[in-house]
Amino acid sequence: MTESALLEDIAGFRAALIELLGSARRDLCIFSGQLARPLYHDSKVVAALSEFARSSRFAGVRILICDSDPIVRQFHRTHALAQRLSTRIEIRKIQATVDTPDWEFALADGLQLLQCDDRERWLGTYHRNNQVRARKLLDTFERDWPLAAADANLRRLSL
Repeated sequence: MTESALLEDIAGFRAALIELLGSARRDLCIFSGQLARPLYHDSKVVAALSEFARSSRFAGVRILICDSDPIVRQFHRTHALAQRLSTRIEIRKIQATVDTPDWEFALADGLQLLQCDDRERWLGTYHRNNQVRARKLLDTFERDWPLAAADANLRRLSL
């Protein structure tokens, strides 16, 4: 892919997310309404996420979601991975507010970004190197992260 690409379907998003995960080195932030199954339940995406999370002791993944019900109701690969790698991958739930964005994004190392502007039609953009736009989205993420909490529904139940 070039420095930036317009994405027009779920296949493009999967390919871009896998590329982003493969080139990320340290920090990954995901803001997603409910970890959309067509993207975050895909086995290749989860394998790339797992590889990134295990790539270095400094690698970390923070995920903000708005709705955990679909993740809890049906097995979700990203959720299962987060349970296995709980020291590397953290999922928090935010309370939706008036200024909560209705789009989804993934940021890597404050430089790369994948943004979905229309979840129904999977329209968005992927930027391999856009520090200015990535900083704006990271500021949004950092504003919401401390206000979010671990969702009791997402915790592993050990028997």
